[in-house]
Amino acid sequence: MKAVTLLFLSLGFVATGWAQEAIHLPTSTPEVFKDNITVEKLSTDANQSSFLIWVKDTVRPHHHAEHTECIYVLEGEGTFYLGTNKMELKPGDYVRIPQGVVHSFKTRSPVPAKVLSIQTPEFLGEDRIWSDHQH
Repeated sequence: MKAVTLLFLSLGFVATGWAQEAIHLPTSTPEVFKDNITVEKLSTDANQSSFLIWVKDTVRPHHHAEHTECIYVLEGEGTFYLGTNKMELKPGDYVRIPQGVVHSFKTRSPVPAKVLSIQTPEFLGEDRIWSDHQH
């Protein structure tokens, strides 16, 4: 019941104009895909940064020393590695990546994987530490 109430409150904020910005994520696609990974910044402030990320092939193993990241899969499918865990992700899946945990991703679908990535606190692009860890 609590989740349903929160959903209706969230929709109410958007419908009444209380939200500062609304973006329809399922239809948002980049004009040109870059090589392997394409990133579109949606919003950022001192508390969080939100991105749409498309992955054609692979995200190499890495971790964030200062950030927690949450991803929500919008399109495509793939294998996600989180620490020692391996999971198959598909649209509708949500993953919380704790600060300091090595993670990587391999797209397994014919279309690029598309995820909503939210990082806290604000991500300025400098807290991505590549790992030699192989999955």
